[in-house]
Amino acid sequence: MAKKAGPRRADIAYMQRALDLAGCARGKTSPNPMVGAVIVKNGRMVAEGYHRRAGTDHAEVVALKKAGSLAAGAAVYVSLEPCCHTGQTGPCTEQLIKAGIKKVFYAVKDPDPRVNGKGERQLKKAGIEVTGGVLKDEAVRLNEIYFCNHLNKRPFIILKTVQSLDGRIATVNGDSQWISGSESLRFAHQLRAEVDAVVVGAGTVRSDNPSLTVRRVKGNNPYRIILSDSLDLPRRCRLLDDNGDYKTVIASTPGAIARFSRKHKTHKPIFWEVKKDRRGRLELYDFISKAAAFGLHSLLIEGGAALVTSFLKTGLFDKYVVITAPVVIGRGIDAVGDLDIQKLSRAISFNHEETFKSGRDMIFIGYPERKK
Repeated sequence: MAKKAGPRRADIAYMQRALDLAGCARGKTSPNPMVGAVIVKNGRMVAEGYHRRAGTDHAEVVALKKAGSLAAGAAVYVSLEPCCHTGQTGPCTEQLIKAGIKKVFYAVKDPDPRVNGKGERQLKKAGIEVTGGVLKDEAVRLNEIYFCNHLNKRPFIILKTVQSLDGRIATVNGDSQWISGSESLRFAHQLRAEVDAVVVGAGTVRSDNPSLTVRRVKGNNPYRIILSDSLDLPRRCRLLDDNGDYKTVIASTPGAIARFSRKHKTHKPIFWEVKKDRRGRLELYDFISKAAAFGLHSLLIEGGAALVTSFLKTGLFDKYVVITAPVVIGRGIDAVGDLDIQKLSRAISFNHEETFKSGRDMIFIGYPERKK
């Protein structure tokens, strides 16, 4: 039996362009996916477009408006299966059919149950030739937050650690600013700009008194979450004192929240009551369910070590980012605490790893390999 032919080189090139266009809106489309579209006619690209933010035209519609009458008989390359439902905008499938598009190439099926194959079937029913799966893996990685939301029914969780070569996040007396260089700081702020919320523990608030805002790049400030069972926070606390946008969230036990709110009546944070597990610690799964119910689609866990260790230990994370500076501290605060791993075969391993230079630092990005 003859092998099914793969996509042509030209199809891959046009789809790569669609993916590149989609990426132009990184951090701006939540809760929608990033989508790009390219319209090609007679071997020539005649229009392109991408979804800029939720509530605006989808990528296909942007490209169709630019193409005008040239869309008739053309092919469209789109980084996600065209939608077939009405949300804040109308169905893209109807617009493609109305414009007289002859072929549609898409990278991956939309996991949204309102679409998920229905868009393809609607196009085929209208006589349009449809090909899916072109650069599928790249498309899933681009919209990893969106896919996690629909497939796992929870926010996408990123752990971030900034450490020395010997795995320390601070000196023995807590000095940690700044281990990494300016290029890595910019990278870290870009991460913040791409997520809905940043999470820290009370220890990080006490030692660093962070703002958790986006500064070195353009982007919206995320929600700022303090996850702590004690709520032992410093008297001067930027996350509370500078809460003019009311985006600071305190996640703790009902008792700790009651005590805290009596003492801090003017800061007006958002409170989430989180259950305790059998060991008397905050239940991370309950915390994540509160974040999902609040409408958050992505979380960046910035530390400290105890918080990162807890997420590593439970396996409740989707991506790990480690920024390593070329310095050795010696005795200090470990980046990761005890994970109770007795055998090397049970160590947390990663796939789809990426390592690159950032100024003098090295950045590792990996996705946990789920052991069966």
